[in-house]
Amino acid sequence: MGSPVLLSDPNGARYQAAPHPENSYRLAASDAGRDLTSGRSGRPKQYMRLGPGLVILTAVLALLGCGESSSYPDRPSAVGPIGKGAAGVWLFRPAGKPKGLVVYFHGQGGFREATPVNHRPWIDHLVARGSVVVYPRWELTYENDPMQYVVAGVRAATKRFDVSGLPVLSLGYSRGGALALEYGAVAARNELPVPDKIMSIFPSSLGNQQHLIDLTPLDHSTGLLIQMGEADAVVGKEGARDLLRRLKAGGFPAQNIELDFVDSRAGFKADHTAPFRTSPAARAAFWRPADLLLDGIVES
Repeated sequence: MGSPVLLSDPNGARYQAAPHPENSYRLAASDAGRDLTSGRSGRPKQYMRLGPGLVILTAVLALLGCGESSSYPDRPSAVGPIGKGAAGVWLFRPAGKPKGLVVYFHGQGGFREATPVNHRPWIDHLVARGSVVVYPRWELTYENDPMQYVVAGVRAATKRFDVSGLPVLSLGYSRGGALALEYGAVAARNELPVPDKIMSIFPSSLGNQQHLIDLTPLDHSTGLLIQMGEADAVVGKEGARDLLRRLKAGGFPAQNIELDFVDSRAGFKADHTAPFRTSPAARAAFWRPADLLLDGIVES
């Protein structure tokens, strides 16, 4: 892998990203434009057979107004941090029955970035569209081994609502973009919600830096979108190339990967902080693809 490269974060933090090899994972031309908003495949749905007694009980509860809808909030809510220190997590819930679950990974940037403040407009948008958003803190200033705290935070949040049957999007920015993939590889063995789709925005090479997380367990039916910014001087395309190399080593199918090169335009610079912005151009570049991914899971 070679000597790691130190990259600086716009908030002053620094992190390591391994240099990519020349033989990085490349998509075939026929795969590059594949639409990942189509339905999932390869992951059969599971159903529970109800006995006659349970069917009758369910009907009675529904008639008495004790059905599942009574447990849903009648207005959007935000709670957090739940838990202490790096294991803390924020939980955002929509009004009514949720349509999906987004596990949202922030970037590295110290105490402020570890809170939802920089990402709140996008989180509110996701909640308004019906998604539950789980925002694990995973660090206070800098954390070399964050996955243990990701697991603890997501577990604490998902104990507070019923996740069964919800479509799952793992979404991450910068170092969180790498964590979003790594979470997908460890979720099943930790009995946490497994992503149907993953969106990695301007990612670094590594999320968990103390030890490399093997991406081999990542479900091969998962749809993956990786974005790179044309004016990103922090991670550039290095992080995406390294993630592609790791995915190839894990046997992940190239046809399930879509690369999105985000270009600058008048009034919009596709630099490393562009995902924080709320302009129409920023929403089209980042919010819209996430919406399409979620809609594709829901419709499948």
